[in-house]
Amino acid sequence: MARPSVSVVVPFVGGEAELAGVRRALSRLRRGPADELIVVDNRRAPATPRRVGALAPGAGANAHEGGVRILRASGVRTPAYARNAGARASIGEWLVFVDADTDPDPGLLDAYFAPTPDEMVGVLAGAVSDAVGADTVASRYGVQRGGMDQAVTMERRGTPYAQTSNCAVRRRAFEQIGGFMAEARAGEDADLCFRLARAGWTLESRPEARVCHRARATVRALVVQLARHGSGAAWLERRYPGEFTAPGTGVLMRRAVADVRAAARALARGDREEAAFAMIDLAGAVAFEGGRRLPNLRRH
Repeated sequence: MARPSVSVVVPFVGGEAELAGVRRALSRLRRGPADELIVVDNRRAPATPRRVGALAPGAGANAHEGGVRILRASGVRTPAYARNAGARASIGEWLVFVDADTDPDPGLLDAYFAPTPDEMVGVLAGAVSDAVGADTVASRYGVQRGGMDQAVTMERRGTPYAQTSNCAVRRRAFEQIGGFMAEARAGEDADLCFRLARAGWTLESRPEARVCHRARATVRALVVQLARHGSGAAWLERRYPGEFTAPGTGVLMRRAVADVRAAARALARGDREEAAFAMIDLAGAVAFEGGRRLPNLRRH
């Protein structure tokens, strides 16, 4: 039995060399005749853009490059907005969302449909494994801690959800609830899954549908990412009370003390890297909780 047709949609912000790398990674995917690959360029629009055909508000298209369709969608500079624009311009029965800083396994698309999902399955969560993108402490930390593992969100206390670094969404379900909250800077994946669950759709894991995520290369980049996630958590807590409750001051203080002690013990036994990891744990917790105070909606 042939599997459903798939549209792979990747939001992108970066340089031309990075864009070329995304195209190369996508071109390695094994595809069926009706599958399509779409990269949505969410960078700020240039002052004199090339003339392109309109596909959606704030969106346009470039020619196919290496089997990958490049769309421009800069109306709102968020991954959620870019994914919505890519979905509107696509035709697949399923939408597979992966991030630009991932390397999909060549068999990703087939793995999503083994076994065939039941009719009321709206979301499939693929596997995400962290890999060292650069030989730095921050990158090694990302791999060691495994923060992008789908188990973090699929096995959480509360409503499970799939991370958009690697997930598949049935088009019919996606369109029924209106897609992603386009203005959300973070948390849009949880919000999508929560709304789908409320509409009666279910969520399943597909651990054989794999991508490899390149860990952040610097502590600063990691901290910025975690602050953005904190902002998303606070936004989600306002929308879904009890799902992302902030810990109390006492909990945070105990965690800070535990991280400092862990760093001291690591230094005492000569493990400087583990000491650094413990302090990054602390910095990340501070960034995440501090990020709760930041706005999560972006209007342009």
